[in-house]
Amino acid sequence: MADPPLTAEAFAAAVERLRAFRERPVVVKLGGSAMEDPAATDACLRSVATLNQLRIPVVLVHGGGKPIDRAMAEAGITPRKVAGRRYTDDATLEIVVRVLKDEIAPTLYARLKALGGDGFPFPGALLGDRLMLPGLDLEPIDLGRVGIVTTVLLGSFREMFDAGLVPIVPSLARDADGGWLNVNADTAASAVAGALGADKVIFLTDTPGVLRDRANPNSLIPSLTEREARDLIARGVIDGGMVPKVEACFEALEAGAKSALILDGRVPFSLLDVFLHDTFKGTAIVR
Repeated sequence: MADPPLTAEAFAAAVERLRAFRERPVVVKLGGSAMEDPAATDACLRSVATLNQLRIPVVLVHGGGKPIDRAMAEAGITPRKVAGRRYTDDATLEIVVRVLKDEIAPTLYARLKALGGDGFPFPGALLGDRLMLPGLDLEPIDLGRVGIVTTVLLGSFREMFDAGLVPIVPSLARDADGGWLNVNADTAASAVAGALGADKVIFLTDTPGVLRDRANPNSLIPSLTEREARDLIARGVIDGGMVPKVEACFEALEAGAKSALILDGRVPFSLLDVFLHDTFKGTAIVR
């Protein structure tokens, strides 16, 4: 069945809604299985290009876990874990930087450009320190070249917005010596969103959002306060890989973002739906 025709009235209303976001920065985190599906990635980038053409300030933050895994396997490097987390040694870091900075970011830039958007790969957007976790014996756990974000270069972001550019930010940070640190992409997106006071930080994932029952996609929870979300984590309703996603939402809200959304990045134009409709399919977390 063909889609219903777009009326002039509906078109005018859509443009008016989108224009309302012109002064309200939006951070989009693209990662996971959504990046593995070329059609889903192109739909995301087409949505970003549309927002960019309407001069809505958008930042695109990306990870690259699966491409990094493949590159490590090709290099014969076996992932090493410490306290349940991946350790980043120098050889691993070299692959992480190459894949994120030299492969994925330029590819996203070229695809965005082809779709009518104007981006700028910005691997130096974040400054950071080594992440040291407390151990059971109170001795810090060293994860190698894994970092946390300490500074977001706000001035550079503002200059790019003024120039009509979409900063494309790989999940990397520079340390005090100018070396690279491997940063969790959700954490990177949260840091950028908080520093910008973003109207929204949107995490594109491979699930419909937060579900009351992971086996039932129809159990989607459309909206949660931070308190409600923490209660669901404590009760085990939110578990597994969704926990760090929701915790990244908490971090973004704490840092200054107005709202945090978890959407299914595999659904074409799920990102643009957020701006065109009062309701959308996904989960919004607010304070």
